[in-house]
Amino acid sequence: MNALIVSDVQNDFCPNGQLAVVDGDETVDPINLMMEDFYTVVLTQDWHPSGHSSFASSHSLETSSAKKMFYGEQFLWPDQCVQVSSGAMFHSRLNTLRADLIIRKGYQAKIDSFSVFFENNKKTSTGLGGSLENALTEMKQTKVNLI
Repeated sequence: MNALIVSDVQNDFCPNGQLAVVDGDETVDPINLMMEDFYTVVLTQDWHPSGHSSFASSHSLETSSAKKMFYGEQFLWPDQCVQVSSGAMFHSRLNTLRADLIIRKGYQAKIDSFSVFFENNKKTSTGLGGSLENALTEMKQTKVNLI
């Protein structure tokens, strides 16, 4: 089984977003083309509640400063990818219909999440590992049933 994991192609990471990546939207069309070559396509989505602990505004601190959290030091971001906001939405050209799974991360108010597999406390799973294992098991069973 091969899987394509597409991480956080959201409006807040594209031009004019809260954490804009220069020309970040230029990755969308190549990603859509790549999707055709993979058995499984997974999209991840930052999905922060308002007032998330990784937001500088939640601590009255400057963006780019750091704060000690229960899981370690946290870099503080501007408010971004807030649940159901336009910035949290996938880029409009991204082929979300091709996704077999969408993993939302960073939705716990007290824990940020950079990894597609674990929240920043390195203990809380996003569920992606288990989902990929299940997909592989199902694929193997399907092959056995076809023989």
